[in-house]
Amino acid sequence: MPASRKPLAPEVSPQARGRRPTVQDQITDLIVELDLDPGEALPPEPELMRVLGVSRNSVREALKGLQALGIVDIRHGYGTYVGTAQLLSMAPGLLFHSRLAVRREHPGALRDIVEVRAMLESGLIRRSAAELSAADLDRLQAELDALAADGAPARADHDRRFHELLYEPLGNTLALQLIALFWGVYRQLEGEVGKPRTDHEQVVRQHRKVLAALRSRDPDAAAAAIADHFADVTARTERLAADRLPPA
Repeated sequence: MPASRKPLAPEVSPQARGRRPTVQDQITDLIVELDLDPGEALPPEPELMRVLGVSRNSVREALKGLQALGIVDIRHGYGTYVGTAQLLSMAPGLLFHSRLAVRREHPGALRDIVEVRAMLESGLIRRSAAELSAADLDRLQAELDALAADGAPARADHDRRFHELLYEPLGNTLALQLIALFWGVYRQLEGEVGKPRTDHEQVVRQHRKVLAALRSRDPDAAAAAIADHFADVTARTERLAADRLPPA
């Protein structure tokens, strides 16, 4: 155990009120009590057993469950650490349920993901118009130029990075994680339902319109431009969904 580790708290406050806390609850409470940061090591198993008053098997099963949730990261031979994946750990479950919906003749699941992305970005773009610096706008321009110039294999990467750069300077880490989560699931789900037909030149024009509004420091124009962009994406996914529905 590293010498700099914070001392163990003698008691763990129950995380869940009104029910008996599970070992997982107790471990997550302990992480908070110890003020551990993502990437920092948890106490070793014997210490967890002693403090929590549970068996080794109980500790191990709880840690496995917490790893599945992205709360801890088990590194065999090294120990257990506070997880760093955060919201991205939700991606497999979200993708799984969206795939089930598609296979049950509900291809609108792709549209639903686009709608969530649109709500997230529409709520932030006004701040971007007010707060992005000239250097931030130059980085957006460089990414947009690459999106317009590069071939098909790289287009998705430049499109994703453009949207990230719209909001990174705002400092809202949670919003960035949510945008990344729904972006990644959307791209994977495309392979399940078929990629919507896309007019690449139209996509580039829409992104140019967003950037022009930001350079003008016009939050209304920026909000309208991002809304138009997502309306176009939604229309494409709805056409794809209609193509997949069985005839009446």
